[in-house]
Amino acid sequence: MMELKLIWGNCLKVLPKIPDESIDLILTDPPYNISKHDKITRKGGKFGFAKDIKLNFGEWDFGKIKPEDYIPEFVRILKPNGVLVLFYDRLWLGVIGLWLENEFKFKVRHIGSWIKSNPAPQARKVKWQIGSEHFLIATKNVGSGHHFNYKLGQSPDYFITSVNYKHLHPTQKPLELFKWIVNYWSFKGDWVLDPFLGAGTTMKACLELERNCIGIEIDKNYIEIAKKLLNWGSSLGNVKFEFLTEHDIQEKIV
Repeated sequence: MMELKLIWGNCLKVLPKIPDESIDLILTDPPYNISKHDKITRKGGKFGFAKDIKLNFGEWDFGKIKPEDYIPEFVRILKPNGVLVLFYDRLWLGVIGLWLENEFKFKVRHIGSWIKSNPAPQARKVKWQIGSEHFLIATKNVGSGHHFNYKLGQSPDYFITSVNYKHLHPTQKPLELFKWIVNYWSFKGDWVLDPFLGAGTTMKACLELERNCIGIEIDKNYIEIAKKLLNWGSSLGNVKFEFLTEHDIQEKIV
């Protein structure tokens, strides 16, 4: 039976309750919270190899979240050949990838792109339109396997869709894009996690592709939107729906 666990709460409080090495795929689009004060600090290296990479994401207002807050937890809960697919600001994805490889011994497989076939026009119509968003694909523990659905054959590292779809969340990605990612980087019966679930796109993709899913969302309004998107509690005989709050979880989940 497939399981969908929808959790209302702060992912920084829920992630520690997920057991070590229990998740096959993390697919998420966290808030970027980038500021002009963000810095990269590292010692010089020869022949293009940098040493001692340190991320300094600047001064943060109350309530903001940064990759240093959640990526160590991602590392802990991913299975030895688990996959992280992380959407983030294009200027920072390479830095995060180097951090994952140097600090946590991950292997960055791709920097993928979502190509918008009809990007929003610029106000003055004189600048280049922003027609792409980017995501990092990295796997845990090089040498322990490659969790990838190779039977699907080759695919380019980009996906093209229109932006003309119903937006239930300001940064909502198209369902077709997430289904493409989930299909290639997980298998039926796997556990998929999205700790920044938003309107529920990741969980909807998992439902349609027969993956188990844990979705965490801090905003109650989007929890209700996700429930409607998923037809929550419907009489699907092969799906177990479970709704929790961060305070309900007394033991490890999964």
